Amino acid sequence: MRTPRELLLLVVLVVALAAAVYACGSSGEGGREVRLAQPDHGCTPESVTATTGEKLNFVVTNESGKEPYEVEGEGGTELEEIIVPEGKTREVGYDVPDEPGTYEIKCYVPGDIETIIEVKATAP
Repeated sequence: MRTPRELLLLVVLVVALAAAVYACGSSGEGGREVRLAQPDHGCTPESVTATTGEKLNFVVTNESGKEPYEVEGEGGTELEEIIVPEGKTREVGYDVPDEPGTYEIKCYVPGDIETIIEVKATAP
């Protein structure tokens, strides 16, 4: 039988391993760089073309002078929410789904400016 300390260590290791696997499997990190800008009137570009299964790395810059600016998946699009402070740049990985279609990313200041960016995925 294991001691409580050994059990706690085992739980910590399993959680750390699960987090590492999730981070590697769900992020488009290392993929094609796509720059998104957040000026005063909303995000640009409003459309991104991609290949199904492609890894994208969104590089988002807040040029709006407003804070916080946020980017997240919309309508079932699986993209981790990020907050981009005024004058800063943040990156987030995105794995384009394997099914062709249009996937939506919301880029916004809560209660103010909102832009929907369409990721148009086509088969190779």
